[in-house]
Amino acid sequence: MHLSSLFLFLECTLYPNSPQRHQTPDLPRVTILQMGVPTVRSNTTQQLMDRKKEKLNGWETLRFGIFGALILAPSLYCWVRLANVIVKGSTLKHAVIKAYIEQFTWAPIAYTEFYLCINLMEGKTLNECLQECRTKIPPTWKIGFCVWPVIQTVNFWVIPLKHRVSFVGFFSYIWNTFLSYMHHYKVEGSESSSFGETQ
Repeated sequence: MHLSSLFLFLECTLYPNSPQRHQTPDLPRVTILQMGVPTVRSNTTQQLMDRKKEKLNGWETLRFGIFGALILAPSLYCWVRLANVIVKGSTLKHAVIKAYIEQFTWAPIAYTEFYLCINLMEGKTLNECLQECRTKIPPTWKIGFCVWPVIQTVNFWVIPLKHRVSFVGFFSYIWNTFLSYMHHYKVEGSESSSFGETQ
């Protein structure tokens, strides 16, 4: 939360006359509703789609909700605001630049946050969490690189600043369902076998 406040303070200090300072969404509402709820729904969807699960794991869903509300949302909020400061302008060209900058800056951080925090909340050791990051971030990033630049180009080009986190949150429901799937399956390079095998 304090990082978001820092970025907003810097932006308003550097650009005191910017109309964007009046378009800032309420951070607690963004955190709890726009990212926390979708991550809960995403994990629930993934569990319901998993034929090997006999019943829903409520604790797992809770962990995903905590991650979405308290970790993902503040950092995403920071990035959306910061991207608007780094690359000024709202043309298609500016939107494309922001979208691809995101894939080399924010995306690796977001994927690291996900695999590290979810595994830590499950009680795994730091070494196990780092191994998860090493084996799953590269394939996750490759798939994300094919999807998110298009979504974020539309986001930065068409969607008003105050609605951008909500717009991303909509598509994040599908993406986080995929991340939940990735969390439960081994990928090539992990200790046992290849992509698609249950952990």
